[in-house]
Amino acid sequence: MENILAVLLTCLAVARAYPDGANIPVAVCTTMTPNAVSHNATPQAINTSPYTLTAVGDMYWYGQGVTVSITGPAFKGFMIQARSTNASVTTSLGSWTTTADTVAHTDCNALVHYNNSEKTNLTVTWMPPSMDKGTVQFMATVVQSKQMFWVGHVATQTLVYNATSAVTTTAAPAGTTVSSGNVCFMSSILMFAVLLICGMQMTSVV
Repeated sequence: MENILAVLLTCLAVARAYPDGANIPVAVCTTMTPNAVSHNATPQAINTSPYTLTAVGDMYWYGQGVTVSITGPAFKGFMIQARSTNASVTTSLGSWTTTADTVAHTDCNALVHYNNSEKTNLTVTWMPPSMDKGTVQFMATVVQSKQMFWVGHVATQTLVYNATSAVTTTAAPAGTTVSSGNVCFMSSILMFAVLLICGMQMTSVV
């Protein structure tokens, strides 16, 4: 009986391929490695991956989204996180804007696949945190099929915090600077108005 139960549990685990990334176990949040039992496989060597993870820009600040992309042949699943380059910090940073093919994994603070339909050249948007978190890098796991997946993609671009852009200013828009010529013109108009008023007052007295 125990052997039969063990076989049933194993079959159940293998059948679960997590077509909805939101159901990925919390246990993989740090390693970003799919469960070996449910996938019946281990990760492929990262240097054999046909996928590239890229980010646009070299700075981040609150309120300004950062474009992140996975390019390569069709794939079915993925997990992307933004992390500090400080190895001692294992929690992911910021948040993600979801699309029709993506969903936020709240426990892992990651962006994952919404379904296991084939996807190509995925482009998503990362929203930075409101504070300086040091240098940020993007990491991803890409699942091509149930038994073919790669863990450990790291975008070559790293981002540093831009404190200047993070501060909202109320500076006058470009082109609104008042030149000396404009000052003289306005002064002339004001003087003309004063003379006109004085002339009207003198006429009324006479």
